[in-house]
Amino acid sequence: MCLAVLTVLLFIGCARPPFLAQAMTPSYRPSNVFQEEPFLPSNIRRIAVLPMSLLTEDADTAFGRDALSPILMSELSRVRQFELVAVSADDLRLLSGRAVWNPEDKLPVEFFERLKDKYGVDAVLFSRLTLYRAYEPLAIGWRLKLIDADAPHILWAVDEVFDSRVPTVAAAAVRYSRDNPDTSASLLDSRSVLMSARRFGEYTVNAVVQTIPGRTVAAK
Repeated sequence: MCLAVLTVLLFIGCARPPFLAQAMTPSYRPSNVFQEEPFLPSNIRRIAVLPMSLLTEDADTAFGRDALSPILMSELSRVRQFELVAVSADDLRLLSGRAVWNPEDKLPVEFFERLKDKYGVDAVLFSRLTLYRAYEPLAIGWRLKLIDADAPHILWAVDEVFDSRVPTVAAAAVRYSRDNPDTSASLLDSRSVLMSARRFGEYTVNAVVQTIPGRTVAAK
C-alpha cells in the first residue's frame, strides 16, 4: 500500500512541474524597441501602412506575409490612437515605381511628399517579416518603423524575433491565448497557441504593437 501511494506521489510530482514552471515564468517583453519620445507627437493622426516586405523571398515567408498582414492592420486599429490608410502594392507602384519599400532603401525623391499629398498622412509605417517558421517550434520575426512624413525621421521602431522555444516567449504566448480565447478553434486549451502559426502570429503582432508610444492626456 505504501509503495502504491509513493508511486502515485512520484507520478504527480513528475507531471506537475512543467505546468507550474510555465505558470511561474515571466512573460517575454520586447526589448529591441526605439521610441523617439515617450509619447507620440500630437500631430500624428493619420498613418499610411505600406505593403509588408520580406527578408527572405520564399513560399513559406510569403504565405506568412499574406496571413499576418491583415492581423497587423487589425491590431493597429485596436490601438485607437490614429487613423490608418492601407496603401496597396499597386498604388505604391504607381506612386513610387515599386510595390514594396523598406526604410533602409534609397527612397525616391519626394517619396513622403507624394504619400502626404495622395493620402493626407502624417506618418508612414514600414513593416518587414524577417522570419516565419510555421512548424514547431514556431518562430516569427518583425521589423517595423514608423517615420514622420513631414520631416522624415524615426518615431518608433521595433526589431524582434519571437521563438517559442524561449520559455518567456512561450509563457507570454500562452497568457495571450488565455486572455484572448479563440472560440472558433477546435483546441481551446491556451497552450495550443504554441502549435498554431496563426495564433502565435497574433500574439507576436500584439506584442510589437503594444510597444508603440501612447499619447498624453492632452493629445487624445
